[in-house]
Amino acid sequence: MTLKNKKAKLSFGFEKSGRITSAFLFCSVFFLSDCSRTKPNLEECSDAQIHISKLIANDETMEKGVQALMLRSILKPETSEAIIRSCVENKSLLQVQCELSKEKFGELQECKKHAPKRAQSEG
Repeated sequence: MTLKNKKAKLSFGFEKSGRITSAFLFCSVFFLSDCSRTKPNLEECSDAQIHISKLIANDETMEKGVQALMLRSILKPETSEAIIRSCVENKSLLQVQCELSKEKFGELQECKKHAPKRAQSEG
């Protein structure tokens, strides 16, 4: 085997150690597990909470008093924390992604169709 042939084999990874294979498998498992994820994470729920607050604040159809009351309520640190925790535990990833895509507060109701089955039967 010439040096050139050996380099060609190495560049395609046929004779390299198992580290490359292990790294590839690790990345594949990470990627696949992320694709099959059905629950939102803390950051996604926090983003959704902020987005929903903005939708409430920008809703021109809502009575100003109701709007102010809702915003005061959901923006309290303890309430906000509870809402985010509940989101992580009780909402589906699809539901949170749906909420983040909405442009009006009234459209959020559509996202309930993505709620996990147990949450749909409870609510």
